Amino acid sequence: MLQQPAGKGFVVICDAVGILEQVIQNDYELSRDFSAGSSITGIFDEACLEKVLLFLDAARSKTSVFDWELVISLTSGPATLHCSAVHLNEKLIFVGASSRASAIQVIEEMLKINNEQTNHLRILMKDLQIASAQLKVRDETLYDQMTHLNNELSVMQRELMKKNHELAHLNQQKNYFLGMAAHDLRSPLGTIVSYSEFLLDQERVHTAEDDHNLVAVIKKSSEFMLGIINDLLDISKIESGNLNLKLLPLKLKELISDCLESYRVLAIKKGIKILEVHDGTLPETVVWDRSKIEQVLNNLVGNAIKFSHPDSIVILRLSSDEHLLVMQIEDQGDGMPVEILEQLFIPFSTASRVGTHGEKGTGLGLAIARRMVEGHAGSIRAENIPEGGTRMIVKLPVGGH
Repeated sequence: MLQQPAGKGFVVICDAVGILEQVIQNDYELSRDFSAGSSITGIFDEACLEKVLLFLDAARSKTSVFDWELVISLTSGPATLHCSAVHLNEKLIFVGASSRASAIQVIEEMLKINNEQTNHLRILMKDLQIASAQLKVRDETLYDQMTHLNNELSVMQRELMKKNHELAHLNQQKNYFLGMAAHDLRSPLGTIVSYSEFLLDQERVHTAEDDHNLVAVIKKSSEFMLGIINDLLDISKIESGNLNLKLLPLKLKELISDCLESYRVLAIKKGIKILEVHDGTLPETVVWDRSKIEQVLNNLVGNAIKFSHPDSIVILRLSSDEHLLVMQIEDQGDGMPVEILEQLFIPFSTASRVGTHGEKGTGLGLAIARRMVEGHAGSIRAENIPEGGTRMIVKLPVGGH
């Protein structure tokens, strides 16, 4: 490793080819002869000889050269010096020191010497000070640039780590969902195949009622599989940025009524009542994409029925102001643990639950609902009701976005 030499530095005068004529100052313990008649190249380490020769050429061809980092040979080993030179009257004046500041200090001391070289040294001193100031500005600029680049690199590295973590988490969720979907598809497919074979069995005694029941089971299994496939297609379309909204004026009461009516039969089967509550300030029309908001409402109302206990009530509360409509769908189920609430709207999360009658879902419905609500510049969140159950809160701009 290169060392910082002890002492202030050296000042020598050479002829035009680099032969020492006068040693003015020598504070270093050099490993070679350093006296009049020897070559200036002799004091430098052989490893940097090529650079030394370039330095000499530059010194001969220019008025002055500054701050070349060259390696000298000491008895204790090689050391780096900051070397400068001035070319004047076919003479070369060399200065070497451990730093630019030390070089300037060496020359300042030499200026006190009253001899014919003082003017030469004053010229070198002035040029060195100018060069030192310029190099200081350059170093400060480079330092600021390096600091800025390092900060940007750190930010990029943190962002990359965050994205990698998100991708790994998403991949884990995807694998979980694909495994779950494959498992859930296999069961209804097996039912469809078995019941279809039973229907096609010519040796079986057929009755209309038996066939009707078998077809009903096949239909239910097919609808369940279709729901899984539709959810997969929806989330794939949304995540790829293809959520195309068709915003049109809609009759709000008609939209709500149609949605609730489609679920009354399912609610009746579980002994659940659906109650609509509003404060009488609802707008007559809203500007939404009907199919998307219907899908959101169907998911939320369907979930409320799924997770409510028999003989309970699902409540849809509606309120609004001039710009915003708030829908709250409340069930009377068991509520949700906090860790599930936090993951409800994340695609492929493991937060999906089984309904009170064993109803299953893909776990994608609420993630899809969230994207559709946000596409309308709205928001959706979930919270537990202290008395029991869960409340889903949707806020949508009345006039679109």
